[in-house]
Amino acid sequence: MVVGGAAASGSPAGRQVRWTGLFAALVATAWLLWSSPSDTADAGRPPAAASVGSVWPQAPRGSVPGTLGGGLSYTPGFFLDVNSSIGSAVSADGAFVSLTAVPKAGAARELRRLRARTAPQFFGFTSGGGWVAWAESAEDASGGRTTSIWVIGTGLTGAPRRIVVDAGDVRQTDSAYELAIVDGRLHWTAMGPGDEASTELHSVVLDGGDPRVETLPRSWSPVAWPWLMDSTDAVGGGRVVLMDRVTGVTREFTAGPADFPACGATWCRSIVIDDGASGGVDLVRVDGTQRRRIAGPDVGFPVTDVAVLDRFEVLTGLDPASRAAQGRPLQVYDIARDATVTIASDATNARYAGGFLWWSSGFEDRVSWTVLELGALT
Repeated sequence: MVVGGAAASGSPAGRQVRWTGLFAALVATAWLLWSSPSDTADAGRPPAAASVGSVWPQAPRGSVPGTLGGGLSYTPGFFLDVNSSIGSAVSADGAFVSLTAVPKAGAARELRRLRARTAPQFFGFTSGGGWVAWAESAEDASGGRTTSIWVIGTGLTGAPRRIVVDAGDVRQTDSAYELAIVDGRLHWTAMGPGDEASTELHSVVLDGGDPRVETLPRSWSPVAWPWLMDSTDAVGGGRVVLMDRVTGVTREFTAGPADFPACGATWCRSIVIDDGASGGVDLVRVDGTQRRRIAGPDVGFPVTDVAVLDRFEVLTGLDPASRAAQGRPLQVYDIARDATVTIASDATNARYAGGFLWWSSGFEDRVSWTVLELGALT
């Protein structure tokens, strides 16, 4: 299982579908082992999924090779459009990890280079106001880690600029919302000091000036702006708390005794454990309304965020038939259509950010990446 930013910064892409949301992954894995195919063959399973080509024949999509010039192994971290991306590339000898821009036209361009022995990570990519921002983390001489914040224009030209030297103990959730650009300021969260759970809300203007930090009790993680989420007490009849970081208004999702939930700003996904080892995956609004069964027990969640764009829940197949070496089915449940659509039959790694879903196919030196602009689908 691959989690967090390390996969984005170093390992060759996609020897398995990338699982994020550690708790959900562990629960789903245990659930799969617990349930036999005969127990779950027809339990809450929706009709067969249509293909993306039949539902959205004009969907904007593009591709990028997993191997760039010079033998660089490339993993996209963010797409500006279906033909331009920025991500991490590992040198052929494994000695260096670079942040690399792959534009619409022209050759790929190295933006940053770090020695692999410092375990570098590039994560939290976001865009807004003509800028792309990200966090860069690497081991320092003392063996600790320092995280800095960088920006570059959305044209991916010129040199990147460091705007924060030490961003604190940045909270990595592997979410598309780790960093956010709002009203000319870049926002992120970090773990607070001390033994008691607390969260630091950081922000700076995009030139690095006017730094601000606010410390809140509890362990908050960013979801879609302006919401923060705390799921510490979510399991087995507990609650997920959401808070508007601007107004301080809170909302709660109360989980049922059989629910194992994860929430975004609007929707919650719940793995439901039923008696007799059968179950399924439900999607329900944070206020408890519009609950519906979207999948049986044989699915996983390749991206952390729930119901991206308030419309699509990203799923991957985990039933025995999908364990073949060529990859797993990648699907989205479309809330607007109340239907599941197959995006790819052979995904080995999947990611989402900024309205784009991208996935890899193939293994070793035959990896390629395909991107679909979910935000353009109607």
